[in-house]
Amino acid sequence: MSTEEQIEYKSYYTGVFAVNYLFQGMVTSVFAVIVPIHLLINFIAVIDVTQIANIATIIMIPWAIKIFFGILTDKFGIKNFGRRKPWIIGPVCMAGLGWIVLGIPGLMGLGNPITIFLIAGFLIATGGAFGDTATDGLILDICPKEQLGRTQGICWGVRSVGMIAGGPIMALLVVFAGLSVEAVFIILGVLMITTSLTTLLVKEPSEYRDTHVIQHIKQMVNNKKDWKTYIYALFNAFLDGIAVLFVSIFILVELHLMTLTGTELSLPTDELMIYVYNGNINLIISAGIVIGSIIGGRISDLVSRKLSSYVSFLLTTVVLLLIMLPLGGMFSLIMSCCLGFAIGYRHSSYAAVIGEYSKKHPEMSGTYYSICNSFANIGSTVGIIITGILFDLTGAWWIIFLFMAIISNLGLLGFYFMDPKDYESSRE
Repeated sequence: MSTEEQIEYKSYYTGVFAVNYLFQGMVTSVFAVIVPIHLLINFIAVIDVTQIANIATIIMIPWAIKIFFGILTDKFGIKNFGRRKPWIIGPVCMAGLGWIVLGIPGLMGLGNPITIFLIAGFLIATGGAFGDTATDGLILDICPKEQLGRTQGICWGVRSVGMIAGGPIMALLVVFAGLSVEAVFIILGVLMITTSLTTLLVKEPSEYRDTHVIQHIKQMVNNKKDWKTYIYALFNAFLDGIAVLFVSIFILVELHLMTLTGTELSLPTDELMIYVYNGNINLIISAGIVIGSIIGGRISDLVSRKLSSYVSFLLTTVVLLLIMLPLGGMFSLIMSCCLGFAIGYRHSSYAAVIGEYSKKHPEMSGTYYSICNSFANIGSTVGIIITGILFDLTGAWWIIFLFMAIISNLGLLGFYFMDPKDYESSRE
């Protein structure tokens, strides 16, 4: 097809996208919040911080290869149904079924629990990453560029709520509703499948520009402007996979709810209330993320994407330097909310810039956006690995937070050299 149909962007579309991002984001949250504690309480007495980092690394792998998912969603679709929705509904339903399988009673008795969660986590994350990629592409296809920052700001914020608060919310079901963790897995699986079907409410273009994969990818990799964007995406994300995870653990240790011996974490009690404490911490961070995402998106669209991005670097650095001050658990909780604000602001500013560049490649906007996010997820994975190794070698929190404060500014290496004319939206 050689033409591109123009779709009226209806206000409720943002809600449809947001609810899908919410449950896609929950994949990371449940593995960060529920799985480590579930393993400690029910299967193993001690889990090493490095093992937690390894689980997080495996979960991040599918997000680092989103370019292949992007190509499929740009090139192939179903006639009269679209090229995005089939790739949202199918893979996300697969991920939902993965959670349902994990909820089968007695499954952990079939082998090493950590290995089972690693394998299942990889398959679930693959479905989530595929659906996430297709959703990114659908937004780029139909959302006006002057509204892009606000739309993606809301979506990033809600997705981050899923990533940060989704696990704690599910944990509350375990503690107060008396559900088993396996039942929570089944509920999450059903919700993922159900919400993926809401994309049927979104009108998608039935005709698109002709897509010549090799030709367009060559254009994307041979352009110096695009490589500045990829470098920005890569280094800007070094902090993404580690900040919330390590801050949550740090606060639990500060509040004496977890014991850190060397680099090994253990629970002083088998009380299920640890889920609530960890959940509250993540809810505090999540509240900051939502506010930061909305404000960052509005400033990006209505004021300046350049200004918004530079402010995001400054905010993150200051918060990470402050949070390591030995001022007690309450101070750490307050700073965790500030960190959430900085992360949300940072994500929405990034999404607005990358989205604008993606729209310059309408034939393969999904692929371009996924290339950027693949670089971002590679950066996030590398950040997790390096931080895990650093913590394993030192066991010192102040070194970890100083390291995170430094790497939070690596994105400047790419962003400084990007031309504002390429990413600022028209406000005429």
